[in-house]
Amino acid sequence: MQRVEYRPAQRNTWWSWFAIAVALSAYSVVALTTGWSREINFGRFLSAFGLTGIPAAPWLAGMALGRTIVDAHGIQTRRLLSRSAAAWHEISEIEVDKEGGYHGNYDYWIRISRHDGSSFRLPAPMTSDVGHDPSFDAVLEKITHQWREATRP
Repeated sequence: MQRVEYRPAQRNTWWSWFAIAVALSAYSVVALTTGWSREINFGRFLSAFGLTGIPAAPWLAGMALGRTIVDAHGIQTRRLLSRSAAAWHEISEIEVDKEGGYHGNYDYWIRISRHDGSSFRLPAPMTSDVGHDPSFDAVLEKITHQWREATRP
């Protein structure tokens, strides 16, 4: 079984939002520390709104950098600050998580459940009603097939 690495299809979008979050954060920090935006109402709003980019930027970078590695031994995930892994024989179920629901839009992630009751979500592939990944179903089927083949008696 060959080693295959999956990255989020939406990573370019996440990098774009990351750049916007960093720019807004930088603007806010400069504007609020120098008093640059106090004279314009919109400037005050933008300064306050831009502060939301400070926690958003690392989260967006983490989403863009996430990847899933599938090989003969099992599944590994790598994220900005964490890693998870499961050998094929440790996996009890592979299912799809449906999250969100804002205005009827959902995100779909693959969740790996272990026999010991723990589980983790794969950072890639993922799809959503807004940013659809056309290969999601095929990759889910491929991963599930590899798990079944590896654990077949």
